[in-house]
Amino acid sequence: MKFNSIRVILIFSTVVFLSSCLGTTDVTTSSTDASFSSLTFKTNDSVPNQSKAVFSLEYDSQINDSIIVNLDSLPYNTLINIVYPTFTFKSSASAYIIYTDTPDTVAITGTDTINFSRPLKIRNVPADGDIKKSREYIVKVNVHKVEPELYVWKQLTESVESDNAASQKTIWFKNQLYYFLNNGSAAFLYTSANGTSWTSKTLSGFPINSALGDMLQFAGKLYLSQDGAKIYSSADGLSWTNKIMTEYTFKSLLFDFDSKIWAVVQSISDSKLRFANSTDGDTWIVRGEIPTNFPVRDFASISFTTRNGKPKVLVIGGYSSDNTLLKNRWSSEDGMQWYDFSTENHSLDSLAVAASVISYDDKLLLFGGINRDNQIVGEYYRQSIDEGLSWQAPDTIYNRLREPIITKVPGTDKDTVASYINFQPRNYQSVVLDNSDRIYVVGGKTNTKVLSDVWTGKLNRKNFIRQ
Repeated sequence: MKFNSIRVILIFSTVVFLSSCLGTTDVTTSSTDASFSSLTFKTNDSVPNQSKAVFSLEYDSQINDSIIVNLDSLPYNTLINIVYPTFTFKSSASAYIIYTDTPDTVAITGTDTINFSRPLKIRNVPADGDIKKSREYIVKVNVHKVEPELYVWKQLTESVESDNAASQKTIWFKNQLYYFLNNGSAAFLYTSANGTSWTSKTLSGFPINSALGDMLQFAGKLYLSQDGAKIYSSADGLSWTNKIMTEYTFKSLLFDFDSKIWAVVQSISDSKLRFANSTDGDTWIVRGEIPTNFPVRDFASISFTTRNGKPKVLVIGGYSSDNTLLKNRWSSEDGMQWYDFSTENHSLDSLAVAASVISYDDKLLLFGGINRDNQIVGEYYRQSIDEGLSWQAPDTIYNRLREPIITKVPGTDKDTVASYINFQPRNYQSVVLDNSDRIYVVGGKTNTKVLSDVWTGKLNRKNFIRQ
């Protein structure tokens, strides 16, 4: 209701201080202090969960004063134009909402709704009725302007190079993207800090005809096998050296786990495939035999920490030593004892060959895959919320890997999605994370061609200052 000449007097029977950040509560019976104590919203259709609206007094440097604001924004699309608020003050005789976009003033009765989508202030008169002691605060209700659970994708470049790569690998190294490739007769390196602008670098000692899929980073160095008896390493990504092994050959590098680099090796004496690990990448200890149907190439692997704080490794798909296409998902907590998830859960509905997997936002994300006819599956992109046991398509179409092309609605200032730049289904891509939780998808192969494009995406919530 409008306040003109009649004051509506509201008497608060209990006067409560706000709880401090330490969790204590102070009580005062001051009749002259009109300071703000708390603001809550009554649950209704607009604000279904009032506990999500937590307000406090925060200093605003732009106005050199404190405002009433919720630092944690309300969920995306929350309506705040019809809200039943409850204000409390250290003492109060009457309080009024003042809309600053019009001369409207509304008395706080506890029964009227307030439109918090409009700019407004609240004025409180202390219990002794002295208007000169009134306090006035700007009230700001924050609502997320974007969907927090939306992954926003963008194509950064259509092609990094034109060297017709036979094999390629991208790694986040020394705060940059390092994109390695070879074509059977030469090897190349391109680096970038943003995925858009790339610089060619000169390589020394780098193998020109090895598969690069198992290149990994360990203890500040890059390592590469897939060249039989040699394992290559580099401290800067440019100059590479190799060490020749005589008792076994490297089949592939697996992961960085338990402060060790792990590999699959084949003993020269008996041809058996075994695990091996090293604390320095130089001296290796051969362990037990790998399980049946454990991959030796073109697999996806990851070491990560579970929600319970346990270190864990996962190896997905790939080819066995006899070139059998695998659909197994191997999990281990020590690198020696392995459990095959695929025996009890078949939700990974495609063979994950030359796929990529990352740990992101307490989930595992899997990119790329082919079917039993060796054809790339449509827009293959899966997630797991249970450490790789089961896999699902993302729960919203907005998570699809594509970039919306935004245009203005004719005659308005509103935006609309006109079309999309669609991500080409592929495998052999590299998927890496930078230091700000940004995902990069680089290169790969379709059924008909080699790609060197770059896509980037990030969960909107990862951009929020407060999580």
